Order: sequence, then C-alpha cells, then structure tokens
Amino acid sequence: MKAAVTDGKGKVWVEDVPVPEVGPYQCLCRTLACATCTGTDTKHIFDKLPWEQKYPGLLGHESIGRVVECGPGVRNLAKGDLVLRPAAAYPGETHAGYTSMWGGFAEYGLVTDAAALKEACPDASPNPYTQFQLPVPEVAGVTPGDWTMIITLKECAGYVHTAGVGFDTSLLVLGAGAVGMSMCRHAKIFGAWPVIVVARRDEQLDYVRDVVGADFVINATRENVVERVREITAGAGVDRIIDTTGALEFAASCVPALNDAGRIAGYATYPRGSNLAEFVPAGRIVAARTGEVLTHQYLLDCVRLGLVKLSDFYSHVMPLEDIAHGFEMIWRKEAFKIVFTMGE
Repeated sequence: MKAAVTDGKGKVWVEDVPVPEVGPYQCLCRTLACATCTGTDTKHIFDKLPWEQKYPGLLGHESIGRVVECGPGVRNLAKGDLVLRPAAAYPGETHAGYTSMWGGFAEYGLVTDAAALKEACPDASPNPYTQFQLPVPEVAGVTPGDWTMIITLKECAGYVHTAGVGFDTSLLVLGAGAVGMSMCRHAKIFGAWPVIVVARRDEQLDYVRDVVGADFVINATRENVVERVREITAGAGVDRIIDTTGALEFAASCVPALNDAGRIAGYATYPRGSNLAEFVPAGRIVAARTGEVLTHQYLLDCVRLGLVKLSDFYSHVMPLEDIAHGFEMIWRKEAFKIVFTMGE
C-alpha cells in the first residue's frame, strides 16, 4: 500500500509499505481521506515536537476509513462502517521498520474494537489511541473528507469548554488557522461574546469573520493587539485568551489584554524545552484539555443541526501522491488545511 513517510529533516514522500495485519479484535479499514494537522504534522516533518522521535515515520492522524475486514472477536463494528483515525501503526509501535507518527496517511489502517477486547480479556490494555477510533454515520452531502474535520473540531470543542468559555465570555483567539477557526466557531456556539481573532494576514481574518463567525478581527502586523482589544471591550479586557500560534513571546505580549480575572490557555505545541509558564505568571494560566471522546456526540449533533459546516474548515482536496506539494502549499500560506484522498 501507499503511505506517507517523513525523515524528520523536512522531507515527506509516498512509499510502498506492507498492509498491516488484522488482529482478532481489529478491523482493517480502507482509508478514504486524511487531513493535515498543520502544526503537529509539520513538527513531525521537521522533528520539532517536545519529545524525541525515531525516523523514518508514518505520518498522519486525521484519517477516516471504511471497514473492509473484521477480526473474529469484533462485535461493535461491521464491514462498511465509517470509522475515524485508522492507523497503519499505533503510537509507540512500529510497522515494517517505520515509527508510528499515527500513520493515517496510508491506504489501509487498523481500528480496534476495544470494548470487545476488554469484555473478552478484562486485563487487556488497548493502545490509548484506540479510544479515538469512533464511528461516524453516513450523512447526505457529507463526504469522508468532510468527516476528517471533526477530529480537530472535537479537540477544540473540549478545549474551549474546559478553558471556561461559555455564555457571555469574552475571548481573544491568537491565530486564524484551522485550529483558531475551530476555537472561534465553538466559542460562538457556546454563547461567547465578543470573540476576537488575531492573525497576520487579511485573507485569513476575512474568512474567520465572514465564514466562521468571529465578532472582531485584528491584524497584528499593523494594529496593537492590546490597545485594540481594550477598545473593543470598552476598556474592560477579555475573560480568556486561547493561543493557537505556538509563538510564546507573542502570546505573552497579549496577556495585558486580559481583564483582572482573565486567564490564558496555551493550546499550541510549544518548542522543545519551552512552555507558557516561562513567559506568563502561573496565576494567569488556565489549564484546559481537548476531551475528544466526550465531544464526539456533540459534533455529530452540530453537523446534524447545521451548526457546523465541515467543508468550511479545509481549503483544498488533493490525492495522496501530492502530499509533498500539499505541505509546501501550507508552508507558503497557499492553503490552511488539506484533505488528501485515497479513494474507495
């Protein structure tokens, strides 16, 4: 099968690797699509994540596949089901000599019926990644590529909620990429006002205001973020800041935009050996978490009720063979999120 491989030195390419073998409580999925996670995938490609890794690795984690084969112990999945996050190899494991960097950019991947495994073997410890391998329904007008978007959207929904954003919360989102957009949309669904988004390019800001729903946008290249936030909030400042940029000094420079009780949450993955607490007083930081499993039904309902249009959250669709070119487009700011397809 074809799979995307990276060397950690800035290169990503497609290579032939063996199809993974199906265990008794696993299903083999034909991967239909996998989307870029711009921050994490780029850090894999350039070996910039906080933890050390071995290369070469199988890239990608925002995947969706259709079950084509079930192991004899599978009870809760069936052939034909659409399932999120099939992986050529699970985190902490290897496949054919390649390290797992979640392995979603591959023509085939495995999902595990963890519930059936635990029922049959109570002492078993499924790989923690299996908790994210959840089914999604067939919905008219929603493509497999669209469904890959709920992975980021679910993570962001949990993060916005646990950061303390709700009805009448004022929020400043740093960054207008796919994650920043997701944070903005959930904050609006949860009743936050005003939701202000900061970025450096007008085309991003126009999109996040006109399509995603930000109340105000700020271009940090020509506006003073703190002064503009104070102006928008009539001098009060905001209740929360969520940083999606990973730029620690920039995030710290925005802290004065908080009101006296305000807090900042750092969603971004920061450079190895660094963290937000080195730049911001501990009393100004709020811990938040993604909660992807808990928000699964919420996102399905958001799609069903029309609160979230999944196609709003990616910019391009390309075949897997073009993955190197696709990442170059992202790095040149010609795309903000790409769905790579592998077909039925």
